[in-house]
Amino acid sequence: MEGNKAMTHYGQPDNETQPNPQAPSQQPPQQPGPHAPQPQPYQRQPYQQPYQQPYQPIYRQPYPSQPSYPAYPQQSGARRRFRWQIVIVAAIAAVAFIIGGGLLVAHTLTGRDKLANTALPTAEQAYGSALPASRYELKDPIAVDIYHEFRITLTGKASVVSDDYWAFTLKNTDMTEFDCARIYQDASLSVPIPTSINAGMPSNDKEGNGTVDVSGTMDIPEYMQYGDSVGKERGFLPSDGYYYVQYMGSDGKKLAKPIVQFFKVVNPTDVEQLSPVSGITPVVNAEGGVDISWSKLDGATSYNVYTYIVLPQVGQPGDDNFSEERTEIKKIGSSTTTQLLSEDYDKVKSSKLLDNEPETTYSQNEAFHSLAVEDQDYIDACTGSTRDYCADVLQQAGGSYNPDSAGKLYFVVSGVDAEGHEGRWRAVDANDIVPSIPIGPANQTQHRQWIYNSKGVFGEDNTLEEDMEQYVYTFVTMANGSTATIPSTFSKISKTGNASWNFLVSAPGTKITNTGHLYYEGDLNAIFSQIQQAALESLPKAGGVLDRVNAVNGNADWSGYDTKKIDSDTKQSPYFIFASTDYGKYLANNILNGHEVIDITKYTTDDYQVSTDDVMTEIIYQNPYIRTDSDGISYAVRKQDDKTLMWVKYPDDYKERQRTMADFVNRNVSRFQGSDRDKAIAIEQFLAGQMSYDYDAVNFKRSGGTDSASAFDSVDASNRYPDAWSPYGMVSGKGVCMSYAYAYQLLGKAAGLDTRVVSGSVSGYGTSHAWNYVKIDGKWLVIDATWDDDGSTAGTKYQLKDKSEVTDHFAFNDGWTLASQVGQY
Repeated sequence: MEGNKAMTHYGQPDNETQPNPQAPSQQPPQQPGPHAPQPQPYQRQPYQQPYQQPYQPIYRQPYPSQPSYPAYPQQSGARRRFRWQIVIVAAIAAVAFIIGGGLLVAHTLTGRDKLANTALPTAEQAYGSALPASRYELKDPIAVDIYHEFRITLTGKASVVSDDYWAFTLKNTDMTEFDCARIYQDASLSVPIPTSINAGMPSNDKEGNGTVDVSGTMDIPEYMQYGDSVGKERGFLPSDGYYYVQYMGSDGKKLAKPIVQFFKVVNPTDVEQLSPVSGITPVVNAEGGVDISWSKLDGATSYNVYTYIVLPQVGQPGDDNFSEERTEIKKIGSSTTTQLLSEDYDKVKSSKLLDNEPETTYSQNEAFHSLAVEDQDYIDACTGSTRDYCADVLQQAGGSYNPDSAGKLYFVVSGVDAEGHEGRWRAVDANDIVPSIPIGPANQTQHRQWIYNSKGVFGEDNTLEEDMEQYVYTFVTMANGSTATIPSTFSKISKTGNASWNFLVSAPGTKITNTGHLYYEGDLNAIFSQIQQAALESLPKAGGVLDRVNAVNGNADWSGYDTKKIDSDTKQSPYFIFASTDYGKYLANNILNGHEVIDITKYTTDDYQVSTDDVMTEIIYQNPYIRTDSDGISYAVRKQDDKTLMWVKYPDDYKERQRTMADFVNRNVSRFQGSDRDKAIAIEQFLAGQMSYDYDAVNFKRSGGTDSASAFDSVDASNRYPDAWSPYGMVSGKGVCMSYAYAYQLLGKAAGLDTRVVSGSVSGYGTSHAWNYVKIDGKWLVIDATWDDDGSTAGTKYQLKDKSEVTDHFAFNDGWTLASQVGQY
């Protein structure tokens, strides 16, 4: 997936899922991988080859309760929540005032002058076109204290009642206390802020039938804390602005137009914090580690890097296995440069079972293990089993592994000044890389591979090729809990006895290794490649490769840009434009026109509205004429006097390739006639005949293309295959899924269709994928030109299907569009 950050090198190859397994493959066949519920942070153990009997899955409680702040008593194994209140002891009493729709805001008078004197944006600046008044009830921006709370006071039939365990819950409401309100980082509504939501019985007439209070649970640095409250360590960190979104009214009904309140959190001290760090770019490197880079921040002497993980709610209130949504914020490292590599903070776990065997690695990326809420490896192992524990596992998983069950991953990089104070909060969405982060071997699936075609009680009647079948694929659990199937590589083949041979089995794109054992009286080295190929050919074919998220080149040369003149304007581009916001339309128009220095002062959105990063990501997805080659454009945001500018660097042949693609579209658009449905099908048929899947590009990218393990040094794939991840693949005749989706968008728009490029995950693959949405008769339908490509014609499996019919495609919640817009699709 593209990194959506300032000073980002756009256009690097996305996580790529190969065509439908039914389509002819030009690479070794692959066994589909399987996953299941996960208890605590994920723990992996060394894989040991079973020698006596088939391995049975070890039962683990799928959804254990995990304490969050504050902790509450538990009874009968169920996690119960008790109301608590922060009491701030101050010399001056607190005040409260009500904003319409049941929204109540309260703050202490501490620092009242600072609140009153805080500069606030206008409503237009705060909400812009990302949050239209036609869909949201927009409140005037306010300034608040770090211990600020939002409150919904229930009226009418809606009320708060106590349950059997003295916890409080809502009655006669359309929503629970856990989903009636949220707080987000910006107007894209894509990054949630850590909060606590508490329902309470009324203690006076002003509290109606009960209240729901929403407060911050971010760690407040000691120098900002004040008062005698037991909860003063938690609250809202000072920011340029957050967005409170209330989905339920005071009457308990779901609001047709959610209430949105922009609020700026004011620093109660005189310490001037550094600005948020920009350009935060997490990528997965050639060994499966996560490298993070960012733009230099003036005034920062060092940087702290945090993972911010949001674990989803499990079950419903009252269920024995209920666990509310919870957050984990952990510091993973510090740096005095503008990057933190995986090798700097991740310590892999390895073991050596026997002296004559090589050491093997069974766990990596410890910081991301807790993301795997469900473990497909265990769920698949329980499918068809009659054991009681498997019945529990399958019931709690809803019968099968759900890719959407994984936690959400964000990164925070804060600049640290000379006095040791951290800068203001800003998190970056990294959920597009989660399916590509390996965490350990999928032992259950690996065992099923071992017994496949096994002859005899322990496989003693197997041929050498049949024994080899257990090693040709390595099955790896990814951070979203899915099982990825990876063709193994082999090394260190050595003889350890009269006829006993050991060798190291590795999963490319990860650090996961295992030891293989074969018995052969001759020289195994001489025939090893032969038996490996024979084993591959005997196994069922399946698609899927472990692909690497785009390698980032953060070293664009911006010399001379500070002397270039501003060349942005409003002259209409000759190419179509799509964006969800006015800011996006403005940027897309100027970038399509090839402008190098764009004045974005009017749309300074790092403080309010949608960030420049989110806007840029969307327009690059939805405007393929911007992505003329796999490398794409680079951009950076700079201040110059009183202006905010965007510098854009283009490929050398940017305009020439734009014209070539436009000429190709214009020559062929007349082929697509009839109704919108007829046109949509005709375009897919045309692409099936015009394009073929570029296996060479994907395989080169999968191998890393370089010996470097750092993602910031791995740009070989896009350089070697400039068309593979761009719409130019329709001209040259070869591309990967991103190229197919871009091509469909260009042809669809030219034919008068309303289309979108979509990215997401697909079942059974540790990679991202791209396809399209097409609006037919007022309804958005799925079409996947890549997976429907049967060779010279297009199949119909993914052709204009309702999303409910396509059970193996899961669109990301943002990236290809803004999170605030995804609901309309």
